[in-house]
This record gives sequence, structure tokens and C-alpha cells, in this order.
Amino acid sequence: MKNDHKIDEEEPEVEMAHRVPANKKIRAHHRRKELCTGIMVLPALALALIGLVAFDIIMETNILARVPAAMLSSESRICTPTVVNSSSIDYHSGHRYYDELKEMTLPIPVFRGKHTKLCDKTKRKTAKYEYCLPISGRKDSPFCAAADRMDLLNLRSSKAICYASVLHMLLVEVYEELQAKGNIPFLAFGSLLGAVRNGSMIPFTEDVDIGYVGEMISVDAVRLALRKKGYHMFFMDIWRVCVAPTHPLAGHLYDPSAPVSQTYEVPYVDLYMMEQLDNGDWNLQELEGSNGSILPYNKVQPFSQVSINGMAFDTVKDPQFLLKEAYGDDYLTPKPRGESSASA
Repeated sequence: MKNDHKIDEEEPEVEMAHRVPANKKIRAHHRRKELCTGIMVLPALALALIGLVAFDIIMETNILARVPAAMLSSESRICTPTVVNSSSIDYHSGHRYYDELKEMTLPIPVFRGKHTKLCDKTKRKTAKYEYCLPISGRKDSPFCAAADRMDLLNLRSSKAICYASVLHMLLVEVYEELQAKGNIPFLAFGSLLGAVRNGSMIPFTEDVDIGYVGEMISVDAVRLALRKKGYHMFFMDIWRVCVAPTHPLAGHLYDPSAPVSQTYEVPYVDLYMMEQLDNGDWNLQELEGSNGSILPYNKVQPFSQVSINGMAFDTVKDPQFLLKEAYGDDYLTPKPRGESSASA
């Protein structure tokens, strides 16, 4: 009986043991059904997504088909210029500006739409301002009161560019290149005025003024040397120089919102020839003084020196006389553009 009772007590356990697998089978069956349903749903979702993508492509194609081809090609044009590697440039001084420039990792400008013409180097031989890099900048004081080319190496934003910083860069490199090719450059007009007033660039000025004595020596060599440094030298009444799209700092300086320049809308250098007359006096291009463009010989030579941002530059013997002839007796009083035709 003991054994029979034991068997009776164990029977419920045996029955329970048989019931558990039955429940597992039911759950497994449900899982198989869910899996089959999921497998069937996935292709349906994939087909739906493919349909949406196809519909989007068709709609986009229809929309684009209605847009004029000229508009599409204009907006889709894109190019990058071949920028000069600053490490390969032979500069004429050991100024730290050049050392720091060579150490920098510089961005390359990307031109779109109408600006893509700036990638066409074949047109630079005949191009004037239209091959100049579009650059804009601040001209306000005191922010730009002591603008220096060194500022261009530490730009946090294109909105922080001072126009005069770019002009200072142009002044130094064009002046050095003229000297290197055997010319005699000197500061004139507005650049001389800034040196005499404050020993700096005038913040609101729009160009650099450099004179040179006699016919320019090796003009083709000067143009080539400047081109290798990323500048564009062209003749338009007088010789002029601007920053080219190939300049090492072009990626920093380029303003994509500015138009391609047709006239004087970018930083540039004016180069004025000064030649000696038979009587010893000097004729300075574009001077409009009391005696026209003539300067007395004893006011011109021997040259004196002035400084801009601590760097010495040659100028005429009597810079005050030249400035009075060019701007009047009150030449020391700043006159932003609009107040005076001379823009002093």
C-alpha cells in the first residue's frame, strides 16, 4: 500500500509534466504564425518604400523638366581654382608673415554660377578687374584703425576682414616685387597720406598708391612674378594689381556673395609713373596740383622715408608738399569717401 500511495502521490506530478510541453507547443505555434506574418509584411514595406522613391523621382523629373535648361546649368556650375602653394613661393624678405603663411593649412575657394569664370586662367591675359577675387571687408574705425596683413592669418570669420588689411598685403608684396626687378617704387597719394597721418593704412581707403620712377623695368617679369604669388596685374589707363583667385589666402578672403568686379569694387593697387622732364622737374601721373601734374625737382629727390605698420618705404623728399598739392592744406583731416573727390 505504501508503494501504491506513493504512486498515487506522484501521479499529479507526472500529469503536470505532460501539461507543460503542451503549453510550450501552443506558444511556439503562435511564434511561428507571428514570424510568418512578419516575413510577409517586410516585402510589403519594401515595395511601399520603393514605390515612394520611384514616385519622388518621377515628380522631381517632371519638375526639373519644366525648369529652363539655362537656369539649371547656371546653378549647377562649380569649379575650384589652382591655388598657389605658399611653400613654393620665393618671397623677398624673412618677415614672419611669410613663415606663418607657409605653415598654414589653407582652404581652397569653391566658385559657383557666374563666379566659375574665375577658374578660366586663359582669360587672365586680357582680363582686367573681372579676374580679381571678389573680396569685401570692413572699413570702420576703431576696428580697422591699425589694419595689418598679419590679421589675415588669424581670421575667425570672413566678416572680420578689414579692407585695409588686404591693402597692406598688396602694398608690401607689390612694392617688394617692383624693387626686386630693378624699379624704384615710392609711396604716393593715399598710401603716403596714411603713413604721414598715422603710420598705417587709412581704414576707409579703397586702394594702394605706389609710384615708380621712369618707365617700368621688366614689366613682363614683374607681372609673371606677381602671378606666381597669386596676384593679377593688368593695364587700364595705368598699371593696376589685385588679388587673383589663385592667391594662397583666396579661400579665406573670397566672398561668394560679392559680384565679379567690373571696375573698382575690390582691393587693388594703382601704379603711377613719375618721369623727369628736361628741366629737371617731375611729372607724376594723375596728380592734379597747382601746376598740374608737375612737381619741382627739389621737392622730389633725394627720396625720404616714411613707415606703415613699422615698415619703412621710400617717398618723395617733401611728402608734405606732395600731399598739399594732391589734397589741399587740410590733408591731415580725414575725409571718408563721399566728402571729398580725392577720398583723403
